[in-house]
Amino acid sequence: MMPLGDMVSRMDTKPAPTIRDLYPDLSEEQLAEVEDSLERYLALVMRIFERLESETDASAVHLTPNTGKILCNS
Repeated sequence: MMPLGDMVSRMDTKPAPTIRDLYPDLSEEQLAEVEDSLERYLALVMRIFERLESETDASAVHLTPNTGKILCNS
């Protein structure tokens, strides 16, 4: 089995396949539709990520600095 470092290094040098490479039988119209769908999907994923990230950052306000403990308001 190939070491993980070698696999990562190998992946970095090999260019990612294009949609055309993955689906060579698509017409130009189908290819445009797939690319549009992919862009919308990725935009949605980014919005979800950014929202989760902002919610996580907002909850950090309730942490005691440098301790990671949650303040108790009893």
